[in-house]
Amino acid sequence: MADEPTQRHPAEAEGGPADAEPASAPAVDPATPEEAPASAVEPAAEAAAPSAEALSPAEPASTDSGPDRAPRSMTGVVVSSKADKTISVRIERRVKHPVYGKFVRRSTKLAAHDQNNDCQEGDVVTILETRPISKNKSWRLASIVERASAVGRGQG
Repeated sequence: MADEPTQRHPAEAEGGPADAEPASAPAVDPATPEEAPASAVEPAAEAAAPSAEALSPAEPASTDSGPDRAPRSMTGVVVSSKADKTISVRIERRVKHPVYGKFVRRSTKLAAHDQNNDCQEGDVVTILETRPISKNKSWRLASIVERASAVGRGQG
């Protein structure tokens, strides 16, 4: 079966070089990882996923959610302090409207743990993310940035 001329490459049959690239082979695009040679894929893979040896303990990965990472902190205004050891804090942020481009105020209301019942409505406070304390409470009071004025609370 080795002497069947139909299974030979057309370039070899016409007397061309034996190592010539076949005419029907698709062009290889080095940008696509499926078809690219291994040497073209390695630098991109190293940049996308650094090895474990490259990361030092002082520089944790950005997706680290373990106990060693710093807790998130937010600053907002206390809107309710009626519950025992719990305050409701309104966090405001400004986002750009996707169509009109105007900056719009958006707010989030979070429940935070106030161990000593120090806060009153209108106080500006900083809260830290912590372990879940109750169903809706996963934040705790870190500090009171600014006390509310006595005039705004009706004590004047």
